[in-house]
Amino acid sequence: MVEKSKIVKALKKPDLALKKGKRFLAHNLEDVIRIITQQHKLSEIVNQKEIRVVGMKRTGNHAIINWVKSQHNGEVGFINNVLANQNPYRYKYENLQDKFPEHKWAIEHNRQQAKGNFIKRDCLIYSYEDFPLEQIASDKFERNHDLYLGKSATRYDLLIIRDPFNLIASRLKTSSKVPYFLSVNSPNKTMIDLWLDYAKEYLGETNYLKHNKVCVNYSQWFTDIEYRRNIADKLQMEFSDAGIDKVTSFGGGSSFEGKEFDGKATSMDVLNRWQKVADNPRYRKLFNNQEIFEYSERIFGHIPGTESLIN
Repeated sequence: MVEKSKIVKALKKPDLALKKGKRFLAHNLEDVIRIITQQHKLSEIVNQKEIRVVGMKRTGNHAIINWVKSQHNGEVGFINNVLANQNPYRYKYENLQDKFPEHKWAIEHNRQQAKGNFIKRDCLIYSYEDFPLEQIASDKFERNHDLYLGKSATRYDLLIIRDPFNLIASRLKTSSKVPYFLSVNSPNKTMIDLWLDYAKEYLGETNYLKHNKVCVNYSQWFTDIEYRRNIADKLQMEFSDAGIDKVTSFGGGSSFEGKEFDGKATSMDVLNRWQKVADNPRYRKLFNNQEIFEYSERIFGHIPGTESLIN
């Protein structure tokens, strides 16, 4: 199904397919050359700490990433929303080149690091949104990790999960302007399928993320300072709770209030978004899977009123 999908896309946009094909060949050649000529660099520690963030869109990823960045001092780098199985720096500079060519400094900054001219950092953070876990943690990426990002002294996997009722409410709200928010980066999985996969990883039923995995329950992170302190301890961060009230501009801010609550983010009613759409037939139709209620209760406990969504 995946291969058929790629063929259909190529037939619809042959110029784009040719461009991607050329880049694929160039990328492979560049990687081989670097493996041969940069062996001395590949053994050096570039990042003292590396945090790979995994979450679905509208999970609170950027709120938590900004908070994590704010707990660190020194040189902190962040690569937002990269593609699975690709060199994150390369993806970032090519994406900017194609869509935002006016950002010349950022393009060159990422291009140089894609070529192995890394900036040594106290902490490197990079994030994936809406990708299947098996793609994010693929053997291919692990083999090429040091080539792509530089060697890291300590690596962490930060898995963020939000309760399905508020997550889907936020995604449905955003989908009125951005339709793809009701789909994910897999032709074989629905949004519900992917949430269940993340829930199973959170509960330890699967173990794709193997680098000092830290799981974050968004509801607890949002409401409980001691829970945040514990997360900071697991990530070896000096806790200050700085950034907790920031609403970032990534993704346009909140689905419901945009950046209206910037500076007072903890005042947002993020735990009751589902009530605003509970009568929407499109919303209710998404909860025709009993499994989602079972896994939600195991992670978040009973959320009063959500039983009315059971079809």
